[in-house]
Amino acid sequence: MLNLNKILEPAKTIAIGGHVRPDGDCVGSCMAMYQYIQNNYPDKEVDVFLEEIPSTFYRIKGTDEILHEIDESKHYDLFIVLDCGDTGRLEFSVPLFVSAGHTLCIDHHVSNPGFAQINHIRGEVSSACEVLYSLLDPEKINCTIAKPIYT
Repeated sequence: MLNLNKILEPAKTIAIGGHVRPDGDCVGSCMAMYQYIQNNYPDKEVDVFLEEIPSTFYRIKGTDEILHEIDESKHYDLFIVLDCGDTGRLEFSVPLFVSAGHTLCIDHHVSNPGFAQINHIRGEVSSACEVLYSLLDPEKINCTIAKPIYT
């Protein structure tokens, strides 16, 4: 079983990204991961990169902090991809993924070839949020993290 905390601990800068035209599973898993890191690793710099999201998701804490453009000169220690089957679906954030020190993909799509350095792909599971939930430390989950997971 993947130990998410051991992957997060050494990274000082973390980028999170999901697929083009983000739906509830993409937004939910990205924002749950963002809140998990923010709440449990406050010393880390973390950014979420997604296209504009539907307004129905604005109720999720932190969605106003989502970035829609990248600074290609910025390099992250870790890039976490959620609910995304290949780099082409990352679209505008691909340069950050490519330049990151380490990459992690958490997904549920059976078609995902495992394009990151570390891949946790569970094709038998219904959503990326469910896959992510199985990796989180249950004692570190609060309402701010749970709400986007259940989106």
